[in-house]
Amino acid sequence: MNLSRYILKYSTDDGTLYFNTKTNHSFFLTNELNRVVDSNDVIRKEFHAYLDKNKYLSEGEYEVEKYLSKISDTDAELLELTILTHGDCNFRCKYCYEKFENIAMSTETEDAIVQFLKEKLQSGKYKYLSVGWFGGEPLLGYKTIKRLSPVFIDLCEKYQIHYQSAITTNGYLLTKNKFRYLNEKFKVTSYQITLDGDEESHNNQRVLQNGGLSYNRIFDNLKAMQESKFDFICVIRFNVSKDNYQNVKEFLTHDGIYFKDDSRFKISYHTIGNWGKGDRDINYCVTLLDKDASFELSKLAVTSGYHISSPEVVVNNNYTCYSNRKNHFMFNVRGIVQSCTVALYEPQNIFGNINKGFVNYSKLNDWVIRLDASCKECQFVLICKSGYCPMAKRITKTNSRYLCKSVKEKIRKNLALFALSKSYNDILDVD
Repeated sequence: MNLSRYILKYSTDDGTLYFNTKTNHSFFLTNELNRVVDSNDVIRKEFHAYLDKNKYLSEGEYEVEKYLSKISDTDAELLELTILTHGDCNFRCKYCYEKFENIAMSTETEDAIVQFLKEKLQSGKYKYLSVGWFGGEPLLGYKTIKRLSPVFIDLCEKYQIHYQSAITTNGYLLTKNKFRYLNEKFKVTSYQITLDGDEESHNNQRVLQNGGLSYNRIFDNLKAMQESKFDFICVIRFNVSKDNYQNVKEFLTHDGIYFKDDSRFKISYHTIGNWGKGDRDINYCVTLLDKDASFELSKLAVTSGYHISSPEVVVNNNYTCYSNRKNHFMFNVRGIVQSCTVALYEPQNIFGNINKGFVNYSKLNDWVIRLDASCKECQFVLICKSGYCPMAKRITKTNSRYLCKSVKEKIRKNLALFALSKSYNDILDVD
């Protein structure tokens, strides 16, 4: 049985997870069936046929080139826009990297974005348009979302493009009516909202601009979402520091129970790092953990019966940062064209001004990471593609070996979570 080198395996006490990075197909082979496969010729042939049908076997010398080409072709069909609707935020979080100014997006910039989109969609290159609303706090710029969304939707209908929309919001302004409008009228079906643990720890880390408390209102808005009948996905994100680590764990046994059995809600953990100081005073900060806690917390969430977001995203050959896509464009509130939503103030991350109708495509192409030929023999290459974070390579100049090691570790950990959460397509067991 000549298994492809691009198949990932993860063993558990009950069997082995197989993940095909060529196709994103997966199955779990129980120990009992594995023993039968080893001893029974008929079952072995059936198992071999299953592997062959689902592309688990080696496909020859140019196997990786074939699937890299498929991934590239699929990626080329997606046009992705991230729009920073407002320059300010109603929060002043203790780990925020942004610098704020009280400015909304002008109609001139909105019109320029629409013109840019028209030209892109008229080309006939794209099948999908994905729009992400970002900030600052994007709901401070709700008028921009309200004005642009119907135009985007109409353009997609005209050119037969599949439209999808997401928002990253602190949730404080996400009232019941606003959520209904976003979902029903503006087709915003993906939400990321941050709760940094319980009421005490959240209010300590995520402080309102006026110094007030935010947890209860956000939690009430999340409950209103849960009580609705709408189709959506909401990722509840936890930014974890030494200050709130224990509180984040306790959320699972207290307030989190409200969302536990609703598959629309998924948990996501992110260990706070040195993301940048932004406008913060140097002493207005959190205490960083000594090591990453996201894997440990994710395991705890899964074993506690929660849905988590990371395995289905990371263990997937479509996985890459949006900033590493040639067809991703970010527009800030002044119309500056960028790519990365973290390196907001770096000259390397500026590619033009949409108000002037200018995008420096040559510079943008140089920003995106190219596949290193030496990576083609690596079993992770179809997921990693020589690294998924342009900022790490282009700006912080992180050592390539360190990046490679960290990406592999991330994939392995998420493969373990994939197995633990039973996210695989098939279970192969004895009858």
